[in-house]
Order: sequence, then structure tokens, then C-alpha cells
Amino acid sequence: MTVKEIGGRLYFRRKVAGKDSYHRLPAIDDPDFAAEYARLSAPEIVKPGPAHGTLGWLVASYRASAEWKAKSSRTRENQARYLDLIAEKDGHRSTSGVRPVHVYKLRDRLLDTPGKANVWLSVFGSLMRHAVRLGVRDDNPCDNVPILRTGEHEPWPADLLRVCLEVATPMTRLAIVSALCSGQRIGDLVRMQYGWISGGIMELDQEKRRRGGIVKHVAVPMHPFWTEELAKLPRRSVTLLYERSGAPFKTTGALQERLRALMDHEAVQQVSADLVAREVIAEGARFTFHGLRKNACCYLLERGLNDSEVGEILGMSPEMVRHYGKRARALMVARGAADRMTSGQIVALAGR
Repeated sequence: MTVKEIGGRLYFRRKVAGKDSYHRLPAIDDPDFAAEYARLSAPEIVKPGPAHGTLGWLVASYRASAEWKAKSSRTRENQARYLDLIAEKDGHRSTSGVRPVHVYKLRDRLLDTPGKANVWLSVFGSLMRHAVRLGVRDDNPCDNVPILRTGEHEPWPADLLRVCLEVATPMTRLAIVSALCSGQRIGDLVRMQYGWISGGIMELDQEKRRRGGIVKHVAVPMHPFWTEELAKLPRRSVTLLYERSGAPFKTTGALQERLRALMDHEAVQQVSADLVAREVIAEGARFTFHGLRKNACCYLLERGLNDSEVGEILGMSPEMVRHYGKRARALMVARGAADRMTSGQIVALAGR
């Protein structure tokens, strides 16, 4: 490292990857010269790379592989976001220790965005194939993990909601009621705190950022059904929902797993089969916490709130409210027209 004068200006020179690198310095009589010289003279701190055998290490190895480099720039750009996510969230995990049950859990963190979950699963499967080529493991744990069905999040039918509330564990029941009464995303449900309640209103900044990085603030009037359910459980945490240990949920994954177990319950399966037979729902229909957000939207519309009011409470645009409330509007129109439709005659009978 040295200071070199070039063209009457001072530059700090040092070796970077075996080549000279020059950094412009202030004039020697400039008050900032000493501080800038000290900054450039300080030894460069090299962060240690991920430990061998971890998912973080595997991501780095995959990106350096011929297979990755052979992909189109568009494909690499699209997959890079998910590789970054894997390295950031799960880079510490052991590659050889991943089993299908872990893949399900990791995939289901994106359950409310099935399209993203499916891309994540595809990228993670590519990573696991790379691990097999490296000899780190003998199988791909993603092979028998199905992709999620995409499409709209369906609102929960009343019969399904009733039986789920009957057979759910107390904390899972409270999570369902909280989603139904607040209309918030699961990521915001696990963050809700008692300290955010004032005068029967739950106020929060939604976790999901809109375009431009703007955080949406919402104020949700708490339905008596919600407050009654809250009163049934001990207040063991600052958050409304908590783990069996009493600690707040760190991620949404545990709740997603609880919901999946609930949907596999025999009583829930029986009701689902009945709903399919009655053609109320489609074969293989899945119901998520996000579907309860649509239930909440329809309920508020049926109570007579307009699109802007519902949007402010749920943190949705009026356009999204109209989209989510299509079924509610059809029902409201039918109810409003019922008297007029049934008061007349379909066929004018002779003599009447």
C-alpha cells in the first residue's frame, strides 16, 4: 500500500486480487485527508464463507458450477432471488440432513403465495440435485414433494369453518378466529400484540410492503367473537398467538403446519367430502389462512361497508376489495332482488 501522485492528484494504491487498485485521496492539506487515508489503510476484513456442507455453501457451489453458468441470463436472474433467500434464511442448515418433511416445512412458509412456493421448490430441487452430483447426499428430498395448486384463495365454506373451530386445538382455533375477524395476512397475525389494542381497535403496520416501500397502517375494530376467544386463553406472551412454550411464533411455518394437520383431521375430511359431493367446492380444494382474508372481506361488504372502508380496514386497494368480494356482491344482489323477483308471475295463467 502506498500513496502515489498522478497528474497532480494523490491516489492510494494497493493490491486487489494481484492487481493495482487506485483510490482518489483528498489534497494533503485537506482536513479529510487523515481520515480517508486511515480508512483505506485499515486491513480489509474478509468475512468467512459458509461452512462446508451447509446450504449456504451449496448455494455458492451451485452458482460456480457449469450447470448454473449454462442457464440463460433471464433464468439466472429469476432463480438468483430464491438462492439468496435460501442462503439467507436457511444457509446454516446441513445439506445432508434435509429430509422431505423439512422440504414441506420450508415450502409451506410461502403457502400464501403458491406461485412463489412452487418456484422456490424448483430451485431447491436443483440445489439438491447439485448436492447429489457432489456426493454430499444420495437422494433428492424434493422428488416426491408436490407443487402447490395455484389459483385464487378460496373463502372457507361455513360448514368447513364450523367443524374446524370445533376440532382445532385452542391456539389453532384462536389463529383461525383472529384471521377471520381481522382479515389480515398470516405474517401479521403472528406479530399482533396486546399492546396494539386500544379501545377495542387493533392497530398495526402491515408487514408486507407495497410498491415504493410504503407501509400500510390499518385499524381493525375487534369483533366480540374475537375478544371472547382471546379471553379463553392465558396471556402468556406479548403476542396474541404463541408457541406451546409461551414464546411468540418466530415464523409462520408452525401455524401453517398446524393448519395442514387440522385439514387432515377425520372430521374435517368428512365435511370436505360432503362439500365436494354437493359441488360446493372442487375436488382437491385447499383452504389457507389467506382464504379467511377473503371471508373477512365478504363479511364486511355484507354488513354494508363500502369498498374504501373495507380496504382501509383490511389494507387492500378498492380494486382488490371488489375482486375479493365478487361472491358477496352476487349474494347481496340476489337478496335485494328476491322480493321483486318472487312477487310477480313467471307465466300469466288464464283467468288470473
